Amino acid sequence: MKALAEIEALKVELEGACEALMSAAQTGLEMAADTPVDGEIVSLLFAEILGLCAFQDLAGQRLDRLAKQIAGSGADDRPDAHLLNGPANGDGLDQAAADALFDK
Repeated sequence: MKALAEIEALKVELEGACEALMSAAQTGLEMAADTPVDGEIVSLLFAEILGLCAFQDLAGQRLDRLAKQIAGSGADDRPDAHLLNGPANGDGLDQAAADALFDK
């Protein structure tokens, strides 16, 4: 069942994000105990933590799809719905091609 696969994928994503956030926070606590504190490393750590917080957006997308499946409305009627999942469904640009767009 597609809904169960979405739930399992969401659980895996959330678990990974939470573990990474807790690890980064633990590292921050350990660094805060050092004297003097290396501001550059602390800044990099906070940048990593902010990046990890993007899991919320991904989780929200999965929950929206799951809610539509449960409600019996699996199709998104937006005209750009085919673009929402990016290359994950096999269509669209691969990562190298997407990176090349930013090199121009």
